[in-house]
Amino acid sequence: MRIKCIVTYDGTHFYGWQIQPDKRTVQEEIQKAIYKITHEEVTIHSSGRTDAGVHAVGQVFHFDINKEIPEKQWIRALNNFLPEDIYIKDSFIVDESFHARYSAKKKEYRYLVSTKPYNPIERLYVYQHNRPLDIEAMRECAQIFLGEHDFASFCVFNGLGDTIRVIETIDIQEEDGIVTMRFVGNGFRRYMVRLISGALIQVGSHWRTKEFVEELLESKGKKKCLFKAKPEGLYLQEVYYEEDD
Repeated sequence: MRIKCIVTYDGTHFYGWQIQPDKRTVQEEIQKAIYKITHEEVTIHSSGRTDAGVHAVGQVFHFDINKEIPEKQWIRALNNFLPEDIYIKDSFIVDESFHARYSAKKKEYRYLVSTKPYNPIERLYVYQHNRPLDIEAMRECAQIFLGEHDFASFCVFNGLGDTIRVIETIDIQEEDGIVTMRFVGNGFRRYMVRLISGALIQVGSHWRTKEFVEELLESKGKKKCLFKAKPEGLYLQEVYYEEDD
């Protein structure tokens, strides 16, 4: 039986999603909870990894299990054994052809920036830029990233796959001193959203120009974006599948 789950977590005290030796990770905590329920050793498969300090509102994972439990009872069962910084929002029995990563059609990330004075309470959930941003300049610059591009200058590339991606939406809004950048695309390489967010923050601060950022993008990796926005402002918001259309 294949189970699909939607999970939200506070990434502050995790070394990311993927299991690492002697490190606290989201994947390990969920797998331990499944074992306590079923006494079966399973490996869960996510829509993608999140790095240390990055949060998720709608991460998706799946796993195969022999124990038969009604699909919605997984929510309560898992949450009963999970720590308070992880919460299962929904669960489904799915066809064995479903894969949390390979069946995904697009993903949505959000990056939050504070233009208000420093706030120690927000510091783990909103990037503390703490100075004004030129939102119109950021919106204008964001247009260069839309469509299909080689994002080699705005990601870490390990040689596997390619760096060509399609971004269909970058929406930037400011309300009560919090700037929210919303990204929707068919996939994002490691650090890609944080590097694009960093470039847009640079432009919004008038430290770099749109033309400078465009030159980076067009270099296709020959020149690298060096301003990577901090992890605490980043959220994996939602993963979209064909059945969601």
